[in-house]
Amino acid sequence: MIVMAAFTDGFATRNRVQTQRLAELTTFRIGGPATVAVLDAREDLAEALERGARWLGKGANLLVGDEGLPMPVVRLGRDFDFIREAGAGVLAVGAATDLAKLVNHCIAHGLAGPEGLAGVPATVGGALRMNAGTVHCWTLDFVRRVEVVLPGRDQPEWIERSAMPAVYRSSGLPAGTLFLGCELALTPGDPQALKERGGKLKKAKADSQPLALPSAGCVFKNPSKELPAGKLIDQLGLKGARVGGVEVSPVHANFIVNPGRDALAQDVVRLVRRIRRTAFKERGVVLEMEIEAWACPDELRAHPAELSDEHP
Repeated sequence: MIVMAAFTDGFATRNRVQTQRLAELTTFRIGGPATVAVLDAREDLAEALERGARWLGKGANLLVGDEGLPMPVVRLGRDFDFIREAGAGVLAVGAATDLAKLVNHCIAHGLAGPEGLAGVPATVGGALRMNAGTVHCWTLDFVRRVEVVLPGRDQPEWIERSAMPAVYRSSGLPAGTLFLGCELALTPGDPQALKERGGKLKKAKADSQPLALPSAGCVFKNPSKELPAGKLIDQLGLKGARVGGVEVSPVHANFIVNPGRDALAQDVVRLVRRIRRTAFKERGVVLEMEIEAWACPDELRAHPAELSDEHP
């Protein structure tokens, strides 16, 4: 049962608070209810932190459990949605800014680099946290410093990129770090050439991924460069496999899609279990989750040897 989180009257006046199914706010279109606040006023950041809230960006790499969440969910809003010049080739960007908006801004202003992220669905904050990227580049390739609130702290601080041990799909900062914004250091480029490159990359993504159907993006991290997760799952004969309302995409096997837009989180959990168990039993490969899971069984992170073959 969801317990309504009581924000102060001032917070509720300056920001937007309502109870909402998280399926409406995630690209998977799966997830139960929670109290959702859009933090428009930066002055109320401290109160949002005090609530012990979950922080939600575009919901593009997320699976939420069917029962929803007892704690509030906060999304960054107006005061965190901006792109500003901060020097020659330097942009200050808020974490609530849509990544596509940033990419288009850079292309239009002849700033090279971010066009390599064309087609990646995320807010800037989410992209920073996951170090989201493609085969061409990662988000943190262009970052000079980030503004964050580290776990257990109540004040924002700036961290230099050189102090972030970023790796594949991770910023290198502790789990639970809240990203508020960043500064990007970019090089000049020809706007038309950048537009053409971004367009080609976006089309290639659309041609090779099931972007028309609800999903959370790539479900598993690639075990290695030589063996991408999608290739492994395809080789295991699991492309097109179904459980309940979800299936392994026939287009790209590292995507689990929700074609009827009525699937349950438990369907995803069962299909993930099947994939991970099969990969371990037949190839000895431990597939690790790339998407984040809220209010879902711990088995999503367990070693596949500990999982049963039985459906719940």
